[in-house]
Amino acid sequence: MTDDDVTSGGTESLRDELAGLIADARVMATSEIAFQKARAGLAGAYLGKIAGFGALALVLAWFALLALTVGLLLALAPVLGAWGAMGAVVGGLLLATVLTALTAYAGWRRLNALFKDEG
Repeated sequence: MTDDDVTSGGTESLRDELAGLIADARVMATSEIAFQKARAGLAGAYLGKIAGFGALALVLAWFALLALTVGLLLALAPVLGAWGAMGAVVGGLLLATVLTALTAYAGWRRLNALFKDEG
C-alpha cells in the first residue's frame, strides 16, 4: 500500500461522509419544516376555538349583567317606586362606569410613563 492509496482512499471516504452528512441535514431540515407546519396548523385550530369560546364568554357575561340590571329594577321598584329604582340602578351603573374608566386611565398613564422619553 502506497501513500497515494491511503490519501485517495481517505479523501473518497471523507467525501462520502460529507455527502451523507449533507443528505441527513436535508432530511432533518425537511422533517423540521413539516413538523413546524403541522404545529402551526394545530395552534391555529386551537386559537380559533379559544377565540370562539372567549367571545361566547363575553356574550354570556353581557347577558348576565343585563339580567342583573333587570333584576335590580324589579327588586327595587316596590321599595323605591319605578322611577326611584331606575334612578338608583342607572346611578349605580354610572358610578361603576366612572370608577372603571378612572382605573383604566390610571393604568394608561402608568403605561405612558414607562415609555416616556426622559431626555
